[in-house]
Amino acid sequence: MPLFQVWPLGALSDMTRLLLNRRGFFSRLFLGLVGAMWLTTLALAAGSREDIGEVVLSVGPADGLRLPQAAAVSGVQPYRLSRGDKVKVGDRLMTGPGGHLHIRFIDGAFIAVRPDSELLVEEYRYDKDNVGLSTVKFRLTKGAARSITGRAGESVKDRFRLNTPIAAVGIRGTDFVVITDREQSSVVINTGAVVIAPLGQSCSAEALGPCSSPLAQLLSADMSGLYARIEPAGVRLLPIAEVKSKLPHPDEPASLASRLNRFRTVDASQAAYIATPGTLIAGDVNFTLGSSPMQPVSDAFGDARSQQVSEAYAKVVNPGASLPPSSLVWGRWAIEPILGESNPAPVIVNPEYSKMLVSDGVNAIFGPSDARSIVPREGKFDFVLRDARAALMTPSGPTAGLVHSGQLSIDFALGFFSTRLRASHDAIDGMISVEGYGPLHRDGLFQSVNQPATGTNIVGVVANAGKEAVYVFSKPVTTRSGTASNFFGLSRWGR
Repeated sequence: MPLFQVWPLGALSDMTRLLLNRRGFFSRLFLGLVGAMWLTTLALAAGSREDIGEVVLSVGPADGLRLPQAAAVSGVQPYRLSRGDKVKVGDRLMTGPGGHLHIRFIDGAFIAVRPDSELLVEEYRYDKDNVGLSTVKFRLTKGAARSITGRAGESVKDRFRLNTPIAAVGIRGTDFVVITDREQSSVVINTGAVVIAPLGQSCSAEALGPCSSPLAQLLSADMSGLYARIEPAGVRLLPIAEVKSKLPHPDEPASLASRLNRFRTVDASQAAYIATPGTLIAGDVNFTLGSSPMQPVSDAFGDARSQQVSEAYAKVVNPGASLPPSSLVWGRWAIEPILGESNPAPVIVNPEYSKMLVSDGVNAIFGPSDARSIVPREGKFDFVLRDARAALMTPSGPTAGLVHSGQLSIDFALGFFSTRLRASHDAIDGMISVEGYGPLHRDGLFQSVNQPATGTNIVGVVANAGKEAVYVFSKPVTTRSGTASNFFGLSRWGR
C-alpha cells in the first residue's frame, strides 16, 4: 500500500479535532508528530510525481503506462508518447514493431528503447547537490534497450541496476546494449564495462549495483568482438557476430550523446537495421508488410473520396528530369548491400533520427528538421520521380528489384493524392504495378486507403513546402515459383 494511503485525510481530521479539544503537553506533542508525518508523506507523494526525464525522440508506436505502483492496474490505458513528453518514476515505456523511443534524463543519461520492447523505470533519484544519494534502476521486460550512463551512474556505480527477467546488469561507467526475452539475455558493450549475473539466491532483483555472485562476469569494451549471453545456469562470452542484426547502430543517438559522436567507419559486426526489413515508417505512421493500416480521416478528403480513384496516367515520366537539387538524402541501416543492388545508398553514420522522414527498415530518407513545417493549402501538382529503390522479401533477406517509372499527383486544396509505380524483379513474371490513393493530412502525412482491394500499402510525407514528397510502399506478390512474398521500397519525388 502506498504511504500516502496510510493516513486518510478524513481520519487525520477526526484525530486533529479530538486532540484540539484536549489540553496538555502530550496531546500537543502527538499533534506535532502527526502533522510532521503528514507533511512528510505529502512531500514524498509529490516527489514521486516529479519529472525525471523527457522524450527526445518518438518514432512509430511508442506508448507509456503511468501507474501509482509498478504493478499493472486493470482498466489503465496506455497513452501515446511524443517528443517533449515527461517521464516519471513508475512509468512503463513500450514500443511496437518499428517503434523507437529515446529518453533524456535529468542527470544527462540516455535510454534508447528499441522496437517491440518494454522498459520500466523503477527508481530514479538524482540531486546535483548530493550526488552520492542517487539511485537508478530499470527493468527491461522484453526487447532491446541502449543505456548511456549519466552523472548519477558515473558517481555512484553501486546504486545503478538494470534487470531483465533473468539477469542483473551493474555498471562501471558505461554505454551498453541489453537484448532480452524470458529465456535469455544478451549484453553488448560500446564503451566502459558492466558486471552481469543471472538472477537467483546470490543475486537479488531487489538489490542495487553489480552482483557479487560466483556466476558474475565482467564484460568490457576491451574484450573486442565478444558479447555476453546470460542464462539461468551462467554467463557465456560469445562472438558478437551472432547478435549483430539485433544491435542498435553504435552511434545512436548521435545528436544526444555528443561525447560519443565520432565519425568513423562502422564495421559489419556493428551495423544494424533500424527496424525489421519491410517495416514501413513515415512520420507517425508505420506498419509491417502484410498488415492492414487503420484508415485515416482527412481534413479535406470527405465526400471527394467517392468521386476520385487512382488514375493510370498516360504519360511516363523520366526519373529525375529537370528538377532543382533535392533537400532530401538517402541512407541505409546496414553495410551489407541488398543482393543484386548495383548502387547501394551510403551507410548511415551518426544519424539524426528527428530528421528521418521515411524508412522501409533497410533504407531511409532524411530531410531538414523543418521539412514538414509548411504544407500548401491550394494547388494540384504532378510530381516527377527522382529515384526509387525496391526489393523482394525472401527467406534469406531482401533482393533488389527495379523501378522503371512512376506518377504522383497531389491536390493540396482537396487533400488527396494518387500514385502509380511500374517495377520489375527477376523472380516475378511481367511488370509489378504499385498503385495507391488516399487523403493528405495537414501535417504532410499521406496514406493509401485502397489496401483492402489491392493489398498495396503506401505511407509518405510532403516536404520542402510542398515541392518534394517521399513515400514507402509494399505490395503482396507471387514469384515465378509460386511463392507468396512482398515487394517493398521507397521513392523520392519533386516538382
